[in-house]
Amino acid sequence: MSENQIDWPGYLREFHSATPGSTEALLSRAVAGDHTPYRWLVRAVSGEAKRVLDLACGNGPVARELYGRWVVGVDSNAIQLDGAPGPKVQADALHLPFANEAFDVVTCSMGLMVLQPLPDVLAEAARVLRRGGVLAATIPAVRPLRRGDLRTLTGLTTRLRSRPQFPAGGEITGLKEQLRGAGFIVMESQRERYVYTVRSIDDARRMVGALYLPGTSEKRREHAAAWMAQRAHDRDGLEVAIPIRRITAMRTTLALS
Repeated sequence: MSENQIDWPGYLREFHSATPGSTEALLSRAVAGDHTPYRWLVRAVSGEAKRVLDLACGNGPVARELYGRWVVGVDSNAIQLDGAPGPKVQADALHLPFANEAFDVVTCSMGLMVLQPLPDVLAEAARVLRRGGVLAATIPAVRPLRRGDLRTLTGLTTRLRSRPQFPAGGEITGLKEQLRGAGFIVMESQRERYVYTVRSIDDARRMVGALYLPGTSEKRREHAAAWMAQRAHDRDGLEVAIPIRRITAMRTTLALS
């Protein structure tokens, strides 16, 4: 099934309603040195920022990392949002129920690749940010990877007969240009290699269960999970790389027409 044939709103609604918190369960166990992707994201948030909007917040891992700050979580999925700490609002990212320049920072963990149409989402994020405010986001990346990572990821996608898919693609080609069009100046773009370690069949199922795989059967997912669990048993643990890109941009003007 090609990405153009997928009913993405329907798929994402069903996926996150059936498996709420699956992405968070995976990424909270992925590490690079002393931090998870969530901790890396919030390191881009200034200590002086008072008002934070967490866009596509899921069950709130970013807000938990920002404990003690005033963080409003927004998500369109009520089941996902139910597990998030307050304050929280169920809303569409295209129509945020907040005044102009209401926030100092907008965070978005692994959400920009699914929020569509992205130029309109970025324009709405710019609207609710004060001038000089910051958008800090993480998205999937294709690097950095090691040689062994490629063997493991190739083996996984071979058994799934698919690779993870997103409405906006992987690294979101042209993201910097889209940010500039929405009135942002890109301040930083970095990539980091995170590692999720599989030691059991439950670990493997957690990994496979968090992937967006439209059209992939549960039987195929279970086959891939069993393969990872066997490799983990043979090696006393299997490292699965999750490369992630963090991009930070400052809002300077309103969206360009």
